[in-house]
Amino acid sequence: MFVLSRWIQKRRERRQLIKETEAREAERRTQREKRDNQQAQALLLTFYELQRTMDPLIATQVYNNRFCPLTGRLPEELILGMLDFLSDDAVALQCLRIVSRTFFRLLDYQSDFWRDEWYRNGPRSLDRTAFYLHNVQRLQFRRLLQRDGRCDNCKRYNDRYAQTSFALFDHCKFQQRQFYRPGTNSALYGTCYCDACYCLHDVCQFSSPWKYQPKRRCLGQQGSVQLCEHVQITWASIEAHIDGWRRQQQRRGGDWQACLNSFNIECHDASHDTRCTVSEVSTWPRARLRTDTLRPDIVALSLEWIPHSRIDTLDLTTDGRIPASELRALFQRLRRLGPADTLYPPYRSGALPEMAYFSPSSPLGPFIYYKTGKDDKTGHPASFPPLPSGYWPPLWDCYGLGKNGKQLMIRPHYVRGAGGTGISFQCLVVSYEKDVMVCKTSAMTDPTVKIIPTNQWLHAMDTDTYPHPQAANIRPQCRDETCSNYYRRPNRYCTCSLWPDSHHVRRYSSSSK
Repeated sequence: MFVLSRWIQKRRERRQLIKETEAREAERRTQREKRDNQQAQALLLTFYELQRTMDPLIATQVYNNRFCPLTGRLPEELILGMLDFLSDDAVALQCLRIVSRTFFRLLDYQSDFWRDEWYRNGPRSLDRTAFYLHNVQRLQFRRLLQRDGRCDNCKRYNDRYAQTSFALFDHCKFQQRQFYRPGTNSALYGTCYCDACYCLHDVCQFSSPWKYQPKRRCLGQQGSVQLCEHVQITWASIEAHIDGWRRQQQRRGGDWQACLNSFNIECHDASHDTRCTVSEVSTWPRARLRTDTLRPDIVALSLEWIPHSRIDTLDLTTDGRIPASELRALFQRLRRLGPADTLYPPYRSGALPEMAYFSPSSPLGPFIYYKTGKDDKTGHPASFPPLPSGYWPPLWDCYGLGKNGKQLMIRPHYVRGAGGTGISFQCLVVSYEKDVMVCKTSAMTDPTVKIIPTNQWLHAMDTDTYPHPQAANIRPQCRDETCSNYYRRPNRYCTCSLWPDSHHVRRYSSSSK
């Protein structure tokens, strides 16, 4: 009996000791988190103070060089020694490369940290990025990146499908895959018939594919592509234009290029007109059909807006340069006036792609002034040198291929009939363009071919013009604006494959119309 009571007492003492240890650990963890938060707040205050006195870009560089606890205070020799312990962890090295410019430079793919032969001896013509990690590493890298910027619901979705292919390619809402029913040779399993296209589509292209509907229409027939906040372009309008030209061609013949030229949609809202003077051509957003020099075999829907901005409306420095803050304010104003966010959306919130034109190494570098916080004086200079009239290379992403590509161009412009090159006669012209594949040229000229929504059209549609598709492998629509999966956020890549072959068209007889 004495032994049992002694054992019970020791067990109670052990439990009490465990509770006290856990309480001390919790207290130390709380104190450590509190100390880390205080240090983070102090660093943020320092950063905000720098932003108040100088250009945001300069403030970021100064902060990283002087106040960053790791790369700003430790010598590179010590950082290299620390990185050497991670040389066998390719995923950790990839994460570090995107932290700062210092790590990006130290972890160059030609350095000895990349001991994988692929990175050191792979084809130099390829961009050896994280895409070339092994599949398991790539999934791990993607999950680590998804922790930042995603809401709790989207994180739970990622964890649920962590071991499936959905975790890697879950950004595609319109899967177009071949489904073969077991024991058959027909690609029918997982598809539904569309009464508007007269063909089968993947179930992900319908809002409720398994619910009985007398006239089921795919999302491509329901949604529309946004030109601006006032104008939406439907697939039915494009199809009706092409079919109308076909009927005229059958009667008296015609040039298919005339069909493209006659499709022209403009928005004449006063907020979009930014021309320099009344004598200039109006700057309305426009949608038209065209072919491209890179892909003359396809017909694309081209969306464009070309606003103008007078330089004499900016507060220049006394030596005749444009402050970077004035340029940012200018481009932000343009994006509020027109469809720039739709045609050339930024990759991240708050970023302005237009500022890439005005780096110090560009031809426009000498014309731009970045505030350093010392002696920043602005005013109206007596003279302003002419902007360089040479070739300004555009910024583009898959433009000219019909793959929802986009292009941004900025060029100088002189007011028509002004007869001078001074500051009051110069302006900047910004061109925003986007292209969406509609069909093949051979399909448009063939009256026996049914034009149906393309994969590019599906991804270009305004997300508010069609219901969110309901399927087990489709991510729920996220309404959190701070989440990287926010349903209104543009999707940069569309990697889903096409089904069936030549998905843009389907042949049909005259009796099936």
